[in-house]
Amino acid sequence: MREYKLIAHRGSHKNAKENSLFSFFNAINENYYGFECDVRGTKDKKFYIYHDMLYDGKLFKSFNSNEIICDTLESVLKLNTNKIILLEIKDPFIDIDNLVKTLIKYESKNIYVMSFYNTVIDKLNIKNKTYKVGILNYVLNTTEKHFKYDFICILRPFLNDKIIEFVKQNNKELFVYGNYNNNFKYDFPYYIVD
Repeated sequence: MREYKLIAHRGSHKNAKENSLFSFFNAINENYYGFECDVRGTKDKKFYIYHDMLYDGKLFKSFNSNEIICDTLESVLKLNTNKIILLEIKDPFIDIDNLVKTLIKYESKNIYVMSFYNTVIDKLNIKNKTYKVGILNYVLNTTEKHFKYDFICILRPFLNDKIIEFVKQNNKELFVYGNYNNNFKYDFPYYIVD
Protein backbone atom coordinates (compact mmCIF):
# COMPACT_ATOMS: atom_id res chain seq x y z
CA MET A 1 0.00 0.00 0.00
CA ARG A 2 1.28 3.47 -0.91
CA GLU A 3 2.01 5.95 1.82
CA TYR A 4 0.91 9.51 1.14
CA LYS A 5 2.32 12.59 2.83
CA LEU A 6 -0.70 14.14 4.52
CA ILE A 7 -0.83 17.61 6.08
CA ALA A 8 -3.76 18.31 8.43
CA HIS A 9 -5.68 21.36 7.16
CA ARG A 10 -6.10 23.70 10.14
CA GLY A 11 -5.04 20.79 12.30
CA SER A 12 -6.85 17.55 13.00
CA HIS A 13 -10.18 18.80 14.26
CA LYS A 14 -11.74 15.57 15.38
CA ASN A 15 -12.98 16.62 18.83
CA ALA A 16 -11.15 19.94 18.45
CA LYS A 17 -11.88 23.35 16.99
CA GLU A 18 -10.00 23.92 13.72
CA ASN A 19 -7.00 26.28 13.86
CA SER A 20 -6.61 25.61 17.60
CA LEU A 21 -3.65 24.36 19.62
CA PHE A 22 -5.60 21.21 20.40
CA SER A 23 -6.19 20.50 16.68
CA PHE A 24 -2.45 20.96 16.01
CA PHE A 25 -1.57 18.76 18.96
CA ASN A 26 -3.88 16.08 17.49
CA ALA A 27 -2.12 16.35 14.11
CA ILE A 28 1.28 16.02 15.76
CA ASN A 29 0.18 12.86 17.56
CA GLU A 30 -1.61 11.35 14.57
CA ASN A 31 -0.08 10.02 11.38
CA TYR A 32 0.33 13.40 9.63
CA TYR A 33 3.54 14.85 8.23
CA GLY A 34 2.48 18.19 9.68
CA PHE A 35 -0.33 20.70 9.86
CA GLU A 36 -1.45 23.90 8.13
CA CYS A 37 -2.76 26.99 9.90
CA ASP A 38 -3.84 30.53 9.02
CA VAL A 39 -1.96 33.60 10.28
CA ARG A 40 -3.29 37.14 10.69
CA GLY A 41 -1.87 40.23 12.38
CA THR A 42 -3.45 42.69 14.80
CA LYS A 43 -3.23 46.48 14.92
CA ASP A 44 -0.50 46.23 17.59
CA LYS A 45 1.51 43.89 15.33
CA LYS A 46 0.91 40.58 17.12
CA PHE A 47 0.24 37.38 15.18
CA TYR A 48 -2.67 35.02 15.67
CA ILE A 49 -4.01 31.81 14.20
CA TYR A 50 -7.27 32.85 12.58
CA HIS A 51 -8.84 32.18 9.19
CA ASP A 52 -11.54 34.76 8.58
CA MET A 53 -10.98 38.39 7.62
CA LEU A 54 -13.63 39.47 10.14
CA TYR A 55 -13.54 38.96 13.89
CA ASP A 56 -16.68 39.82 15.82
CA GLY A 57 -18.01 41.66 12.75
CA LYS A 58 -14.94 43.88 12.21
CA LEU A 59 -11.66 43.50 10.35
CA PHE A 60 -9.31 41.27 12.33
CA LYS A 61 -6.39 43.67 11.81
CA SER A 62 -8.36 46.53 13.43
CA PHE A 63 -8.15 44.85 16.86
CA ASN A 64 -5.37 45.03 19.43
CA SER A 65 -4.06 41.79 20.88
CA ASN A 66 -5.84 42.31 24.22
CA GLU A 67 -9.16 42.23 22.34
CA ILE A 68 -8.57 38.88 20.59
CA ILE A 69 -9.37 35.44 21.97
CA CYS A 70 -7.57 32.87 19.82
CA ASP A 71 -4.20 31.15 19.79
CA THR A 72 -1.04 33.09 19.03
CA LEU A 73 1.44 32.17 16.34
CA GLU A 74 4.13 31.89 19.01
CA SER A 75 2.09 29.34 20.97
CA VAL A 76 1.94 27.20 17.82
CA LEU A 77 5.65 27.58 17.11
CA LYS A 78 6.43 26.50 20.69
CA LEU A 79 4.74 23.11 20.18
CA ASN A 80 7.14 20.23 20.63
CA THR A 81 7.37 18.86 17.09
CA ASN A 82 9.71 18.48 14.15
CA LYS A 83 6.77 17.97 11.77
CA ILE A 84 5.93 20.57 9.12
CA ILE A 85 4.25 23.72 10.39
CA LEU A 86 2.70 25.20 7.24
CA LEU A 87 1.68 28.82 7.78
CA GLU A 88 -0.71 30.51 5.39
CA ILE A 89 -0.41 34.30 5.58
CA LYS A 90 -3.94 35.64 5.08
CA ASP A 91 -3.23 39.40 5.07
CA PRO A 92 -1.37 41.06 2.18
CA PHE A 93 -0.33 43.91 4.50
CA ILE A 94 0.97 41.84 7.40
CA ASP A 95 4.01 43.27 9.21
CA ILE A 96 6.77 41.32 7.46
CA ASP A 97 9.63 42.58 9.64
CA ASN A 98 7.95 41.49 12.88
CA LEU A 99 6.85 38.23 11.30
CA VAL A 100 10.43 37.45 10.27
CA LYS A 101 11.67 38.26 13.79
CA THR A 102 9.11 35.83 15.19
CA LEU A 103 9.96 33.05 12.73
CA ILE A 104 13.72 33.39 13.19
CA LYS A 105 13.32 32.74 16.93
CA TYR A 106 12.13 29.25 15.98
CA GLU A 107 14.82 28.42 13.43
CA SER A 108 15.03 24.81 14.61
CA LYS A 109 11.39 24.24 13.61
CA ASN A 110 10.27 22.86 10.26
CA ILE A 111 8.42 26.02 9.16
CA TYR A 112 6.95 26.59 5.70
CA VAL A 113 5.26 29.90 4.84
CA MET A 114 2.87 30.45 1.94
CA SER A 115 0.36 33.01 0.74
CA PHE A 116 -1.88 33.90 -2.18
CA TYR A 117 -0.10 37.26 -2.13
CA ASN A 118 3.10 37.25 -4.17
CA THR A 119 4.32 40.46 -2.52
CA VAL A 120 4.21 38.84 0.93
CA ILE A 121 6.22 35.83 -0.23
CA ASP A 122 8.69 37.98 -2.17
CA LYS A 123 9.36 40.06 0.96
CA LEU A 124 9.71 36.96 3.11
CA ASN A 125 12.03 35.37 0.55
CA ILE A 126 14.57 38.19 0.49
CA LYS A 127 15.09 38.20 4.24
CA ASN A 128 17.72 36.06 5.97
CA LYS A 129 15.30 33.20 6.33
CA THR A 130 15.31 30.10 8.49
CA TYR A 131 12.06 28.85 6.96
CA LYS A 132 10.82 27.82 3.52
CA VAL A 133 8.59 29.99 1.35
CA GLY A 134 6.11 29.12 -1.37
CA ILE A 135 3.35 30.52 -3.49
CA LEU A 136 -0.23 29.41 -2.98
CA ASN A 137 -2.43 28.68 -5.99
CA TYR A 138 0.58 28.31 -8.20
CA VAL A 139 -1.27 27.89 -11.51
CA LEU A 140 -2.91 31.31 -11.13
CA ASN A 141 0.30 32.92 -9.86
CA THR A 142 2.77 31.48 -12.36
CA THR A 143 5.76 33.56 -13.41
CA GLU A 144 9.41 32.74 -13.88
CA LYS A 145 10.33 34.50 -10.64
CA HIS A 146 8.63 31.71 -8.70
CA PHE A 147 11.52 29.42 -9.55
CA LYS A 148 13.28 31.00 -6.57
CA TYR A 149 10.68 29.74 -4.10
CA ASP A 150 11.20 26.56 -2.09
CA PHE A 151 7.78 25.10 -2.83
CA ILE A 152 4.52 25.64 -4.62
CA CYS A 153 0.97 24.90 -3.52
CA ILE A 154 -1.67 24.01 -6.09
CA LEU A 155 -5.38 23.26 -6.14
CA ARG A 156 -5.98 19.54 -6.78
CA PRO A 157 -7.91 19.87 -10.08
CA PHE A 158 -4.85 21.59 -11.63
CA LEU A 159 -2.41 18.85 -10.61
CA ASN A 160 -1.11 16.89 -13.59
CA ASP A 161 1.99 15.11 -14.89
CA LYS A 162 3.40 18.37 -16.30
CA ILE A 163 3.27 20.09 -12.88
CA ILE A 164 4.84 17.07 -11.18
CA GLU A 165 7.64 17.03 -13.75
CA PHE A 166 8.22 20.79 -13.41
CA VAL A 167 8.47 20.54 -9.63
CA LYS A 168 10.87 17.60 -9.76
CA GLN A 169 13.09 19.16 -12.46
CA ASN A 170 13.36 22.39 -10.48
CA ASN A 171 14.01 20.64 -7.17
CA LYS A 172 10.93 22.14 -5.50
CA GLU A 173 8.51 20.72 -2.99
CA LEU A 174 4.80 20.50 -3.79
CA PHE A 175 1.72 20.88 -1.61
CA VAL A 176 -1.75 20.07 -2.96
CA TYR A 177 -5.01 21.34 -1.45
CA GLY A 178 -8.66 20.81 -2.34
CA ASN A 179 -8.40 17.01 -2.08
CA TYR A 180 -12.15 16.63 -1.58
CA ASN A 181 -12.35 12.97 -2.61
CA ASN A 182 -8.94 11.99 -1.22
CA ASN A 183 -7.87 11.33 -4.79
CA PHE A 184 -4.14 10.83 -4.33
CA LYS A 185 -2.80 9.97 -7.76
CA TYR A 186 0.84 10.85 -7.04
CA ASP A 187 2.98 9.92 -4.07
CA PHE A 188 5.42 12.84 -4.53
CA PRO A 189 3.47 15.82 -3.12
CA TYR A 190 2.22 16.67 0.34
CA TYR A 191 -1.58 16.56 0.39
CA ILE A 192 -3.39 19.07 2.60
CA VAL A 193 -6.48 17.25 3.88
CA ASP A 194 -9.43 17.93 6.19
